[in-house]
Amino acid sequence: MPKKMLKKVISYIHILFCWTIIAPLNIFVRRERGLTVVIGKLSGEIADNTKYLLIHGIRENKNIRFLTKSAAVLNANSDIKKHIVLFGSLKGVLTLLRASQIVVDYSHWSYRNPIYFFLSLKAKKVHLWHGLTFKPVELGLIAKGIPYLKSRLFRHIVNYDLMVSTSNFWTEHLYKKYFLAKDVENYGYPRNDVLFRKPDQLDLIGVDLNKFNMLKKAKEKGYKLAIYSPTFRDDGSDAFSSGNLNLEKLNIFLSKHNIILILKMHPHNAHVYEDLSNILNYGKDFDIYPVMSLSDMMITDYSSIYIDYLIIDRPIVFFNYDYEKYLEKNRKLQTKFLDTIPGVITREQEGLEQAILDHLISCKDSHKGDRTKLKETSYEFFDGNSAKRIFCKFEQWQK
Repeated sequence: MPKKMLKKVISYIHILFCWTIIAPLNIFVRRERGLTVVIGKLSGEIADNTKYLLIHGIRENKNIRFLTKSAAVLNANSDIKKHIVLFGSLKGVLTLLRASQIVVDYSHWSYRNPIYFFLSLKAKKVHLWHGLTFKPVELGLIAKGIPYLKSRLFRHIVNYDLMVSTSNFWTEHLYKKYFLAKDVENYGYPRNDVLFRKPDQLDLIGVDLNKFNMLKKAKEKGYKLAIYSPTFRDDGSDAFSSGNLNLEKLNIFLSKHNIILILKMHPHNAHVYEDLSNILNYGKDFDIYPVMSLSDMMITDYSSIYIDYLIIDRPIVFFNYDYEKYLEKNRKLQTKFLDTIPGVITREQEGLEQAILDHLISCKDSHKGDRTKLKETSYEFFDGNSAKRIFCKFEQWQK
């Protein structure tokens, strides 16, 4: 049997096993009132929106558990060890069966690990998603008819009890358009809560502490900090590997002006770069959000991270060196991208360096009004209480 056909057969056997053997287990185990189970990324790391919901629950003494397949995650977080459960153990299976609600921020949890879904059939499903975007996602990438039905069967598409949005605009143009959900509420993203406070020990879980402390000291010495956070390309390339930015030349420019550039490449990017005197490679799998508050500007392209950055109202530059190619080879944008981004657009290194000088040295900020307008469109709340609002919803469910 060809390998592709064998893989397909195995996938059907697996989903049949889940429907017929795993799902009925829910009949025999009672749900635990108020138990929230948080499921992180495939790697099992405590990260992104689920991380910040988890640590809020821990601070407030909520009945909350983080489910992971990684023993390394358990061992690396000894301070919150009692809240972490290893899947594969009997305790992990029972935790899912007893959950009142499960919380995710990536859709792959239900089809890469379908047993998670079938062990938690009785629990309410909450999706925090992981980025406001103008690109079609989820239902926007699946054709109607047989492909849709197959996606439901294999749990690529789940009907959530709650989708968490940030504003009416994104509720209408993203969540109601591209997701199945019984309810969508504008509570805000938990990961943005850290932008309203000084990070504490829990906030620094998953942060590169050495580089975080290094950047704090650099800031105290008067250095300006810029974050470069591009999205991924399907071929794994980036501005450096494609020759659109010269790393050494850029480093010379930055050192001349006492600027440190923090490279936060997408986790799917194929390349890793060594630190230079004024270019710091911040690991692809580390949490960047506590670092964002230290920074003075952001450089990105089509990544939705800039919408989170709007909250702290600092300059944003868009380095769109491959705009036409990106549209053709990667993703179509939901709206005309160039009409919506609130910042300087540049396409070559010289223009990028000039934009950095204008914003960080000359203090020119011609797009502040545009940022304010998009910020008010994108967020209903500016208070750092997103996680608190979500837990209030959970408490309503228990009544």
